[in-house]
Amino acid sequence: MTKKYGKTIEEVKAEKSLECRKIVSEINKFGVNESQKIQIIKLLSLELEDNEIMKRIVNSIDESTENNNAKDKENTLIGV
Repeated sequence: MTKKYGKTIEEVKAEKSLECRKIVSEINKFGVNESQKIQIIKLLSLELEDNEIMKRIVNSIDESTENNNAKDKENTLIGV
């Protein structure tokens, strides 16, 4: 019988994933709304070491926000 020392890669990944879910749960306990969640995601992305991923996330959020703002203005002008 072989003895196992340490954790497998899968176990480590599962533990890290659980930590992330706990953090998200704590954030949600504050009662944040959609725009606050988006802002939190954007701010967290700015902390990434991978500059390319950070830029893609920020650009995606900015595009989505601009599109939503344009739709809101359009609906306001029409009176919807």
